Amino acid sequence: MVRTSLNTCLDKKMLKKPKGLVRTSLNTCLYTRKTKKPRVLEKEDSLSNLPNDLLCLILSKLSTKDSVCTSVLSKRWRNLWLQVPVLNLDFDDFGPDEFVFLQFLDRFLQSNSELNIERFNLIYDVDDHFQDDFLWRINQVIKRRVCHLTVLNQLNVEEEDLVSMPLSLYTCATLVSLTLYCVAMDDDILRGNPAEKLVSLPCLKTMYLEGVIFDGSSILTTLISRCFVLEDLTLIIHLVDYLEKVNVCSQSLKSFKFHSLRREFEDDDSDAEIYDPENLFNSPDIVINAPRLEYMSISGYQPKSFEILSVGPFAKLNVDVWFYLKNNDTMIHNFLIGISTVCEMIISARSLKFIHKYSKMKPMEPLPQFSNLSRLDASLLESSWEFLPTFLGCCLKLRSLSMELDRLPEIEEIELSPVPQCVLSSLEFVKLKTATIADTPRKRELVRRFLMKNCAVLKKLILSEP
Repeated sequence: MVRTSLNTCLDKKMLKKPKGLVRTSLNTCLYTRKTKKPRVLEKEDSLSNLPNDLLCLILSKLSTKDSVCTSVLSKRWRNLWLQVPVLNLDFDDFGPDEFVFLQFLDRFLQSNSELNIERFNLIYDVDDHFQDDFLWRINQVIKRRVCHLTVLNQLNVEEEDLVSMPLSLYTCATLVSLTLYCVAMDDDILRGNPAEKLVSLPCLKTMYLEGVIFDGSSILTTLISRCFVLEDLTLIIHLVDYLEKVNVCSQSLKSFKFHSLRREFEDDDSDAEIYDPENLFNSPDIVINAPRLEYMSISGYQPKSFEILSVGPFAKLNVDVWFYLKNNDTMIHNFLIGISTVCEMIISARSLKFIHKYSKMKPMEPLPQFSNLSRLDASLLESSWEFLPTFLGCCLKLRSLSMELDRLPEIEEIELSPVPQCVLSSLEFVKLKTATIADTPRKRELVRRFLMKNCAVLKKLILSEP
């Protein structure tokens, strides 16, 4: 290389401008680092370029409120929320102006009448003054071939003149799940008409009814029997629904949960309220004929009649009932026979109490044998230890026993009780949960020794606190 002048370079390689080289007015070479421009617009475009079906699927995973908010993004998004097949509407989200809420709902229902609705959830307070408008809106939803329908009326269930569900509901061929709260179901639709024409829900698998006013028991009986694939039924009755009979007759039902919120009665040795068989607040008569039933939860207070015709061979039962012991001997005996086939059971303290009292009243009539029962969870809160051995004596093949007590019995109470056969021959697992009180450790040790001594095949014993 020969230097000819101060500003001349003969090496050709040096004449190439390196990347990032910037020549300034001072003829000075500066190196700069390239920076990438943000590509936010490209990302937004890539999302907006997705097909409507996929965008609607994404929006369906959001709340309706958030879905509507996307309408401000661009023209493409302005009316996209109207094509989403899921609508979750809560009146409280719209503030005090009822008109805004109804206007929003009607706009959705009046747009794109060909759109099928997958899920429609409505939380609203409406009485019979708006019956016609209510019927029109629910009818529009049903016409859209709705699959999952929820209507929660925020009015108190004791209010008079609740809105009635439309006739179209009873023949909705696409309905898969139905949840209703504080509405009415009118028995008039069945009068003089064949049930098979007016009630048919061929796809309904899950039904939850709470605080529903039934104008007669026929509509509920027909509704259950005309749901040909019904698997899960929950029925919660309130004080003033006037339901007198619950007839659960289903060949497909797998789970049935019944809970009564009517007035409680106790039949003990204190000055309890006298049971009146004609009292309005008694739980309704119950008949269960469900040969495929796998799970049943019953909580009610002194039903006048309780008959279990059939349940599944491996059913599980959660029972918390109380019977009036003076005039219902046959009914109690039949109830015990009906539940004697279950394989697992959760039983409350008051149910154990009435079984114990019933056995004392009928010493010559032995309790039915629970020959399939292998697992029992028993509550003895605010109760007595003496109620448990009576029932354990019927459980010849019991393998697992869990007990919850608010106090441990004295060792004399245990030793004086007859040792049930299952304790001697089949019980493998015992869990005892007790409250923490001053003498608990001593009593717990006494109970442990008693169980270890008498449980011939015991494999695991757990003594715990809440």
